[in-house]
Amino acid sequence: MIRRWQKKWCSVLMKRSEIIQAEKMSADAHSGGAIHQKWVANYRTPEMQAFYDMAFDKIVKLLDAPRDSMILDAGCGSCAKSVLLASKGFRVTAVDYSADALKLAKETIYAQGLADRVTLKQEDLLGLSFPDRSFQYALCWGVLMHIPDVQRALSELARIVKPGGILVLSEGNVNSMQAKLMRTLKKLLRRERAEVRHIPAGIEYLEKTDQGTLLTRQTNMSWLITECDRLGFDVKARIAGQFTELYVAVPWRPFKTLLHGLNSLWFQHVGWAGPAFGNILILEKRLSA
Repeated sequence: MIRRWQKKWCSVLMKRSEIIQAEKMSADAHSGGAIHQKWVANYRTPEMQAFYDMAFDKIVKLLDAPRDSMILDAGCGSCAKSVLLASKGFRVTAVDYSADALKLAKETIYAQGLADRVTLKQEDLLGLSFPDRSFQYALCWGVLMHIPDVQRALSELARIVKPGGILVLSEGNVNSMQAKLMRTLKKLLRRERAEVRHIPAGIEYLEKTDQGTLLTRQTNMSWLITECDRLGFDVKARIAGQFTELYVAVPWRPFKTLLHGLNSLWFQHVGWAGPAFGNILILEKRLSA
């Protein structure tokens, strides 16, 4: 299995170091360049902060964890999610593959006055150093979509979660209305610039950037749920994240505001994950696993 995976990627001259992995949370982008500027413009906005604050209020309520419980933030990037978790009562072990991302994360947690609640550590999600069954709670937000060997990453997350523990995953849904619409439009207009691969885990897009080859996978949520079941997890909840991320593609501020409003409305009052692009899984590890 591993050899087949290696041959597949070597055949297109891709090295693992060339892939902007999710553990980095686009760490190369954080260090500067066009990707970083675009990411800041799209995701570091008041509307996004309000949405994530609302989303994490709901996640924390679903976890129902005692105050000061420890949670792993796997692929913490700049620690935006760690800050939310720490401010809502958790102690956080925040890990990332990239030293540059961890420098940014350190600045973030010190600026927020949360250095006593967030511990930073450099880790590879494909080979975590933690012993088996180390964490009662773990979060992996928008990370797996950038990792080629997603099954290995999932296995590592399953390994370090305690029986009865909770794993929270957030991924982009390949069967969402947005994903289907964009695939259709790009096909009709012949505007797809990335290399596209259809695999059981979803649809992968490989795009050349000035920092290397960016891998982004829209996830087959049924495959992900089945894989998590194989690893010993039951779905406690599946909820919508953002209904759409099309606000990143439009230049008009009023339309961006309208889409952010739709996301908030869908999250608060509908919650149906099926047609939504953002999907959040709350998974509980079976006691027998």
